[in-house]
Amino acid sequence: MANRSLRVGLVQLEVTASKTENLAHIIRSLEEIGKDCDLVVFPEYSMGYPKNKLTRDYLESLAEPLDGEFVGSVAEVSKEKQIAVVLPMHEKATASIFNTAVIIDRGKVLGGYRKIHLFDAFGFRESDFFGSGSELILANVAGTTFGVITCYDLRFPELVKKESMSGATVIIVPAAWFRGPLKEEQWQTYLMARAAENTSFVVGVGNANENFVGRSIVANPFGVKVLDLGYGSRIGRYDIDNDLIARARETIPVLQQSRNTTDIQCRRL
Repeated sequence: MANRSLRVGLVQLEVTASKTENLAHIIRSLEEIGKDCDLVVFPEYSMGYPKNKLTRDYLESLAEPLDGEFVGSVAEVSKEKQIAVVLPMHEKATASIFNTAVIIDRGKVLGGYRKIHLFDAFGFRESDFFGSGSELILANVAGTTFGVITCYDLRFPELVKKESMSGATVIIVPAAWFRGPLKEEQWQTYLMARAAENTSFVVGVGNANENFVGRSIVANPFGVKVLDLGYGSRIGRYDIDNDLIARARETIPVLQQSRNTTDIQCRRL
Protein backbone atom coordinates (compact mmCIF):
# COMPACT_ATOMS: atom_id res chain seq x y z
CA MET A 1 0.00 0.00 0.00
CA ALA A 2 1.31 3.44 -0.98
CA ASN A 3 2.57 5.65 1.80
CA ARG A 4 0.46 8.75 1.11
CA SER A 5 2.06 11.77 2.71
CA LEU A 6 -0.05 14.63 1.41
CA ARG A 7 -3.38 15.08 -0.39
CA VAL A 8 -3.20 18.29 -2.40
CA GLY A 9 -6.23 20.23 -3.62
CA LEU A 10 -5.72 22.30 -6.79
CA VAL A 11 -8.20 25.16 -7.22
CA GLN A 12 -8.06 26.46 -10.79
CA LEU A 13 -9.75 29.73 -9.97
CA GLU A 14 -11.32 31.89 -12.71
CA VAL A 15 -10.16 35.15 -11.19
CA THR A 16 -12.14 38.35 -11.79
CA ALA A 17 -11.25 42.00 -11.23
CA SER A 18 -13.21 42.02 -7.95
CA LYS A 19 -11.31 41.12 -4.77
CA THR A 20 -14.65 40.57 -3.01
CA GLU A 21 -15.81 38.06 -5.64
CA ASN A 22 -12.50 36.25 -5.63
CA LEU A 23 -12.41 35.97 -1.84
CA ALA A 24 -15.96 34.57 -1.86
CA HIS A 25 -14.96 32.01 -4.49
CA ILE A 26 -11.86 31.03 -2.50
CA ILE A 27 -13.91 30.48 0.65
CA ARG A 28 -16.57 28.49 -1.24
CA SER A 29 -13.84 26.29 -2.71
CA LEU A 30 -12.35 25.59 0.71
CA GLU A 31 -15.77 24.76 2.11
CA GLU A 32 -16.42 22.42 -0.82
CA ILE A 33 -13.11 20.63 -0.31
CA GLY A 34 -13.66 20.53 3.43
CA LYS A 35 -11.31 18.19 5.24
CA ASP A 36 -10.76 16.10 2.13
CA CYS A 37 -7.29 17.60 1.52
CA ASP A 38 -4.27 18.37 3.65
CA LEU A 39 -3.12 21.30 1.51
CA VAL A 40 -5.11 23.48 -0.90
CA VAL A 41 -3.36 25.64 -3.51
CA PHE A 42 -4.76 28.67 -5.34
CA PRO A 43 -3.29 30.35 -8.45
CA GLU A 44 -1.22 33.48 -8.80
CA TYR A 45 -3.23 36.75 -8.84
CA SER A 46 -6.00 35.14 -6.75
CA MET A 47 -6.71 38.55 -5.26
CA GLY A 48 -7.71 39.90 -8.66
CA TYR A 49 -6.77 40.66 -12.24
CA PRO A 50 -8.36 43.49 -14.27
CA LYS A 51 -10.18 43.11 -17.57
CA ASN A 52 -7.69 45.44 -19.21
CA LYS A 53 -3.99 45.69 -18.52
CA LEU A 54 -2.52 45.66 -15.03
CA THR A 55 -1.95 49.08 -13.47
CA ARG A 56 -0.29 50.34 -10.32
CA ASP A 57 -3.50 52.04 -9.22
CA TYR A 58 -5.42 48.78 -9.53
CA LEU A 59 -2.84 46.86 -7.48
CA GLU A 60 -2.77 49.53 -4.79
CA SER A 61 -6.56 49.34 -4.52
CA LEU A 62 -6.31 45.59 -3.76
CA ALA A 63 -3.06 45.23 -1.83
CA GLU A 64 -3.17 44.32 1.87
CA PRO A 65 -0.64 43.34 4.54
CA LEU A 66 -0.38 39.71 5.63
CA ASP A 67 -2.55 40.48 8.67
CA GLY A 68 -5.31 42.05 6.55
CA GLU A 69 -8.88 40.90 5.95
CA PHE A 70 -8.11 38.85 2.81
CA VAL A 71 -5.63 36.52 4.50
CA GLY A 72 -7.53 36.62 7.80
CA SER A 73 -10.78 35.42 6.20
CA VAL A 74 -9.04 32.48 4.55
CA ALA A 75 -7.16 31.69 7.76
CA GLU A 76 -10.47 31.36 9.62
CA VAL A 77 -11.70 28.72 7.17
CA SER A 78 -8.31 27.02 7.27
CA LYS A 79 -8.64 26.71 11.04
CA GLU A 80 -12.25 25.52 10.87
CA LYS A 81 -11.46 22.84 8.25
CA GLN A 82 -8.02 22.02 9.76
CA ILE A 83 -6.30 22.32 6.40
CA ALA A 84 -3.28 24.20 5.04
CA VAL A 85 -3.51 26.73 2.21
CA VAL A 86 -1.14 28.36 -0.28
CA LEU A 87 -2.81 31.69 -1.06
CA PRO A 88 -1.23 34.11 -3.56
CA MET A 89 -1.94 37.78 -2.88
CA HIS A 90 -0.74 41.32 -3.53
CA GLU A 91 1.12 42.02 -0.31
CA LYS A 92 1.40 45.62 0.85
CA ALA A 93 4.64 46.06 2.80
CA THR A 94 6.38 49.37 3.56
CA ALA A 95 6.74 51.22 0.23
CA SER A 96 6.38 48.15 -2.00
CA ILE A 97 3.79 45.68 -3.17
CA PHE A 98 4.97 42.08 -3.45
CA ASN A 99 3.59 39.16 -5.45
CA THR A 100 3.39 36.88 -2.44
CA ALA A 101 2.22 33.30 -1.88
CA VAL A 102 1.07 33.08 1.74
CA ILE A 103 1.29 29.77 3.60
CA ILE A 104 -1.46 29.19 6.16
CA ASP A 105 -1.58 26.02 8.28
CA ARG A 106 -4.79 25.29 10.20
CA GLY A 107 -5.44 28.97 10.78
CA LYS A 108 -1.87 30.04 11.49
CA VAL A 109 -0.15 32.31 8.97
CA LEU A 110 3.35 30.82 8.70
CA GLY A 111 4.69 33.43 6.30
CA GLY A 112 4.92 34.05 2.59
CA TYR A 113 7.11 33.54 -0.45
CA ARG A 114 7.72 36.77 -2.36
CA LYS A 115 8.21 36.08 -6.07
CA ILE A 116 11.90 36.42 -6.90
CA HIS A 117 11.89 36.51 -10.72
CA LEU A 118 9.37 39.08 -11.88
CA PHE A 119 7.83 38.58 -15.31
CA ASP A 120 9.74 41.06 -17.45
CA ALA A 121 9.31 39.21 -20.74
CA PHE A 122 7.04 38.98 -23.78
CA GLY A 123 6.55 42.76 -23.59
CA PHE A 124 5.22 42.65 -20.00
CA ARG A 125 7.04 44.32 -17.09
CA GLU A 126 5.93 42.96 -13.74
CA SER A 127 8.76 44.88 -12.09
CA ASP A 128 6.87 48.11 -12.86
CA PHE A 129 4.33 47.02 -10.24
CA PHE A 130 5.99 44.67 -7.74
CA GLY A 131 9.06 44.53 -5.59
CA SER A 132 11.25 41.43 -5.96
CA GLY A 133 11.69 38.84 -3.22
CA SER A 134 15.07 37.52 -2.18
CA GLU A 135 14.40 34.37 -0.13
CA LEU A 136 13.12 30.87 -0.82
CA ILE A 137 10.93 29.22 1.80
CA LEU A 138 10.11 25.66 2.83
CA ALA A 139 7.12 24.54 4.90
CA ASN A 140 5.99 21.25 6.39
CA VAL A 141 2.41 19.99 6.25
CA ALA A 142 1.28 16.47 7.20
CA GLY A 143 4.90 15.37 7.44
CA THR A 144 5.78 16.56 3.94
CA THR A 145 8.25 19.34 3.19
CA PHE A 146 7.34 21.53 0.25
CA GLY A 147 8.80 24.59 -1.43
CA VAL A 148 7.02 27.35 -3.30
CA ILE A 149 7.94 29.27 -6.43
CA THR A 150 5.64 31.47 -8.52
CA CYS A 151 4.94 31.34 -12.27
CA TYR A 152 7.92 32.90 -14.14
CA ASP A 153 10.25 31.49 -11.43
CA LEU A 154 9.64 28.13 -13.13
CA ARG A 155 12.00 29.16 -15.95
CA PHE A 156 14.89 29.31 -13.45
CA PRO A 157 15.78 25.70 -12.54
CA GLU A 158 18.26 26.72 -9.85
CA LEU A 159 15.38 27.71 -7.55
CA VAL A 160 13.76 24.29 -7.61
CA LYS A 161 17.16 22.62 -7.29
CA LYS A 162 17.92 24.71 -4.20
CA GLU A 163 14.58 23.82 -2.57
CA SER A 164 14.94 20.12 -3.39
CA MET A 165 18.52 20.02 -2.12
CA SER A 166 17.28 21.72 1.05
CA GLY A 167 14.74 18.98 1.77
CA ALA A 168 11.64 19.63 -0.33
CA THR A 169 9.96 16.62 -1.92
CA VAL A 170 7.08 18.64 -3.39
CA ILE A 171 7.31 21.96 -5.25
CA ILE A 172 4.19 24.13 -5.38
CA VAL A 173 3.88 26.54 -8.34
CA PRO A 174 0.96 29.00 -8.26
CA ALA A 175 0.82 30.65 -11.68
CA ALA A 176 -0.95 33.04 -14.01
CA TRP A 177 0.74 31.77 -17.18
CA PHE A 178 -0.17 34.14 -19.99
CA ARG A 179 -1.77 32.78 -23.15
CA GLY A 180 0.21 32.95 -26.37
CA PRO A 181 1.76 30.82 -29.13
CA LEU A 182 3.01 27.55 -27.65
CA LYS A 183 2.73 28.92 -24.09
CA GLU A 184 0.72 25.89 -22.90
CA GLU A 185 3.44 23.57 -24.17
CA GLN A 186 6.11 25.61 -22.39
CA TRP A 187 4.15 25.52 -19.11
CA GLN A 188 3.75 21.74 -19.24
CA THR A 189 7.35 21.15 -20.32
CA TYR A 190 8.84 23.25 -17.53
CA LEU A 191 6.71 21.58 -14.85
CA MET A 192 7.67 18.09 -16.01
CA ALA A 193 11.32 19.04 -16.45
CA ARG A 194 11.63 20.55 -12.96
CA ALA A 195 10.06 17.37 -11.53
CA ALA A 196 12.42 15.03 -13.40
CA GLU A 197 15.52 17.14 -12.68
CA ASN A 198 14.87 17.03 -8.95
CA THR A 199 13.00 13.72 -8.45
CA SER A 200 10.26 15.76 -6.76
CA PHE A 201 6.54 16.14 -7.29
CA VAL A 202 5.75 19.47 -8.94
CA VAL A 203 2.23 20.89 -8.54
CA GLY A 204 1.39 23.75 -10.90
CA VAL A 205 -1.90 25.56 -10.22
CA GLY A 206 -2.99 27.86 -13.04
CA ASN A 207 -5.25 30.90 -13.14
CA ALA A 208 -8.34 30.27 -15.30
CA ASN A 209 -8.92 33.95 -16.13
CA GLU A 210 -9.27 34.47 -19.91
CA ASN A 211 -5.76 36.00 -20.07
CA PHE A 212 -4.11 32.82 -18.79
CA VAL A 213 -3.86 29.18 -19.82
CA GLY A 214 -5.27 27.46 -16.70
CA ARG A 215 -4.06 23.87 -17.19
CA SER A 216 -3.22 23.00 -13.57
CA ILE A 217 -0.85 20.04 -13.69
CA VAL A 218 0.84 17.57 -11.36
CA ALA A 219 4.12 16.00 -12.52
CA ASN A 220 5.56 13.05 -10.60
CA PRO A 221 9.24 12.58 -9.57
CA PHE A 222 9.99 10.79 -12.86
CA GLY A 223 8.73 13.84 -14.78
CA VAL A 224 5.47 12.21 -15.89
CA LYS A 225 2.29 14.30 -16.02
CA VAL A 226 -0.25 12.53 -13.79
CA LEU A 227 -3.00 15.17 -13.55
CA ASP A 228 -4.20 17.89 -15.93
CA LEU A 229 -7.28 19.98 -15.10
CA GLY A 230 -7.62 21.47 -18.58
CA TYR A 231 -9.52 24.74 -18.92
CA GLY A 232 -12.00 26.79 -16.92
CA SER A 233 -12.88 26.84 -13.26
CA ARG A 234 -11.94 23.43 -11.85
CA ILE A 235 -10.99 21.71 -8.60
CA GLY A 236 -8.69 18.69 -8.57
CA ARG A 237 -7.14 16.47 -5.92
CA TYR A 238 -3.97 14.43 -5.97
CA ASP A 239 -2.36 12.10 -3.42
CA ILE A 240 1.39 12.52 -3.11
CA ASP A 241 3.07 9.11 -2.85
CA ASN A 242 6.14 9.00 -0.59
CA ASP A 243 7.09 5.57 -1.89
CA LEU A 244 7.34 6.89 -5.45
CA ILE A 245 9.58 9.76 -4.33
CA ALA A 246 11.88 7.33 -2.53
CA ARG A 247 11.97 5.01 -5.55
CA ALA A 248 12.73 7.86 -7.95
CA ARG A 249 15.54 9.18 -5.76
CA GLU A 250 17.05 5.71 -5.40
CA THR A 251 16.79 4.99 -9.13
CA ILE A 252 18.01 8.39 -10.32
CA PRO A 253 20.17 9.90 -7.54
CA VAL A 254 20.58 13.31 -9.20
CA LEU A 255 20.32 15.22 -5.93
CA GLN A 256 23.14 13.20 -4.39
CA GLN A 257 25.24 13.57 -7.53
CA SER A 258 24.65 17.30 -8.05
CA ARG A 259 27.76 19.44 -8.05
CA ASN A 260 27.99 23.02 -6.87
CA THR A 261 28.41 24.96 -10.12
CA THR A 262 30.55 27.56 -8.36
CA ASP A 263 33.19 24.81 -8.02
CA ILE A 264 33.18 24.05 -11.76
CA GLN A 265 35.16 26.21 -14.12
CA CYS A 266 33.85 27.23 -17.53
CA ARG A 267 36.82 27.68 -19.87
CA ARG A 268 36.54 29.52 -23.15
CA LEU A 269 38.45 27.88 -26.02
